[in-house]
Amino acid sequence: MKKVLLIALIMAVSIAGLTGAIFFLFFKNRGQAEEPENKVDPAMFSAMTERKEFQDIPKMVTANGSFSKPEDYGGNDWVIRVSGSTTEEYMNYLELLENSGFTKFCDNGDDAMEGYVYSSTFTKDELTYTLSHVIRQNLTYLVAGLKEKPSPHLNYQESYMDGVREDAKTELHMVQLYHINGNSFIIKLRNGHFIIEDGGNTEDAPYLLDYLESLTPAGEKPFIEGWFISHAHNDHVGCLTAMSEDQSFIDRIYLDGVYFVEPATATSEYLHMDSMWGYVTARLAPLFHDANGAPARSYRMHLGQRYYFCDITIDVPLTLEQLPLAAYYDTDFNDTSTWLMHHIEGQKFLHGGDSHHAGMRTVMEMYDPSYFEMDVYAVFHHGINVWDYFTDYALTKVKTLLYPGFRTASIWNPDTDPILGARERNQHLQELAEEYVSFGDGTVVLTFPYKVGTYEVRPAFDWRYNGGSQDYKEDSSAKPKEGE
Repeated sequence: MKKVLLIALIMAVSIAGLTGAIFFLFFKNRGQAEEPENKVDPAMFSAMTERKEFQDIPKMVTANGSFSKPEDYGGNDWVIRVSGSTTEEYMNYLELLENSGFTKFCDNGDDAMEGYVYSSTFTKDELTYTLSHVIRQNLTYLVAGLKEKPSPHLNYQESYMDGVREDAKTELHMVQLYHINGNSFIIKLRNGHFIIEDGGNTEDAPYLLDYLESLTPAGEKPFIEGWFISHAHNDHVGCLTAMSEDQSFIDRIYLDGVYFVEPATATSEYLHMDSMWGYVTARLAPLFHDANGAPARSYRMHLGQRYYFCDITIDVPLTLEQLPLAAYYDTDFNDTSTWLMHHIEGQKFLHGGDSHHAGMRTVMEMYDPSYFEMDVYAVFHHGINVWDYFTDYALTKVKTLLYPGFRTASIWNPDTDPILGARERNQHLQELAEEYVSFGDGTVVLTFPYKVGTYEVRPAFDWRYNGGSQDYKEDSSAKPKEGE
């Protein structure tokens, strides 16, 4: 009898378990069938727009990663930060994109920016998708842009070396300016073309053109392969905008592309700064033309990207995309500056515009001090944004310091401008370097490979000094606006 009851009990339990499993599978499948085929994931770009291209972006799979809300950068670009994502998950995501119909356009090389940042750019239809992974932080940036074509200079081409003479040298020019302050660097490539970084103030436009033409063979137009803008203050971008408003200026040069990073809408509002990048992309760049008559293009820079020009490369170690609003120091728009690390003849040159506390503190989290062992450093904000904590972390092995902008003269003579309190901090920085060069006597030229002490100072132009710098010290109309 007991045996019969035991068998009956076992059969009852089995039937109950089988029935439960059937009901679970039925309702599970029923629930799946009722889910929409294109479910919007609030953690991905599909939540920001109904454009088909954004619906096609697969989600990055992470075990412990957290996704920020997509942030709007100018209407055609969105950024997501994935905290806690590993390098392996980043690599797996690259493979997933390729399996999802995305075409890989470029990456930043096998060295991954000396082992600190991986960067890859994909395209699909009108979408450009750039992924940057900060190895040291387990942090990935996903940047999706519409109608934003990547620069061809993200991939090396042998044609970049066309026109190179064996005896030609790469030159870095810290350009003498008409306006009392500004930031203007020219790199003359070995093929005779140019890279411009910032360019100076509105009033500097005709003089920058004169100087470019003095470096170009007679009868030829200066050919600018790339014009890089650090940030939107007038003493950095004013020269380019002024040139765009004068057809006689436009006709004097060839311009291939303008490189910039547009602040997020929320960033511009927080920093009380109207963004001018829509003007750059929609109106300014296309007014210029390259040597083939095609309109100049505008390109957005992203963390970790590597650009190839002739035989030099330019890496992007920081953009404003890496700075959340909480990182900014007292709503300082200078901190939107993009950093550029140049590799020229085995040497390194860093230019970071007017970067301030937010930029410095962010890169200290992203890079070891060894990354900043460089030969030439353009001191931020004309020598004003110098801080001992960053100097002692990153700048102890810099050889040559460049101080752009005439007002840096006030660092050596505090009587000329009492608002600058950077004298002691600059003295500390200079004690660690082998040499420093301050703008003031004319354009400073470094020829690469650069040896300390071999820089050239070209004679000051008559239009700049008009008899001596003392005249400009007393010219209140030429003083910079607050915040520039």
